[in-house]
Amino acid sequence: MEPERLRTERQTGGGQPEVRRADARLPPSEPKRESPAPVPGGGSSSGMILKIVGVLLLAVVAFFYFGRGPAVYAGPDDQAPNYEKHKHWNPATPAVLAATDIDASRTQAAKAAALRGDPIPGVSNASPQFIEAVKRGDVTFYALRVYDTCAEDGDVVRLQIPIGAEVGPIPLTIAGTVISVPVVKGEPAEVNLIAVKDGVGGVTMGAQSSGGVWFSSVMQPGESERMPLIVN
Repeated sequence: MEPERLRTERQTGGGQPEVRRADARLPPSEPKRESPAPVPGGGSSSGMILKIVGVLLLAVVAFFYFGRGPAVYAGPDDQAPNYEKHKHWNPATPAVLAATDIDASRTQAAKAAALRGDPIPGVSNASPQFIEAVKRGDVTFYALRVYDTCAEDGDVVRLQIPIGAEVGPIPLTIAGTVISVPVVKGEPAEVNLIAVKDGVGGVTMGAQSSGGVWFSSVMQPGESERMPLIVN
């Protein structure tokens, strides 16, 4: 047969028609899968998940190291870290006050109230001698932070000024309360600390100034002790 006729028969169906076979790697009904698009910024989705997990872990670590306030002791007084300081504290040790502790606004307000004949803010049971000293400008108020150095269990104290005035009652908390203590020129630089109420294990008060912390002894309700002051 001539070559031209053979070529014609092949083209016109002289043999079996050519059948295109489906891709054996995928089921006929399933479209061809495409590779996942790359995550913007480089890396795969699994890499991005690892980065997110790493950031969360860093946040947790930062919270535990920087985000939490100091722990508050809540056990028995006699097992608190500061309890031994109260047991062995020398009551003759003074609380140290300095010019940086002066409460100028309270000092001025007290004198203005005394000159008007009004009650002096921040104190109670003021004696006539104390009021006259305030009028003369012989009384300076100093700021003290008083607090419970052991467990916050309901301790309450009161401070008495020798010439005749009181500060309090003062509930003792861990955070503490800033009070203003009057110091009278020409009078003994001291206050009398009175335990009003005990929570559990005795009253344990600390008084903090720029000169450090003064510790009371372990006191029972009704007991009192002298708190000497040094004014620099």
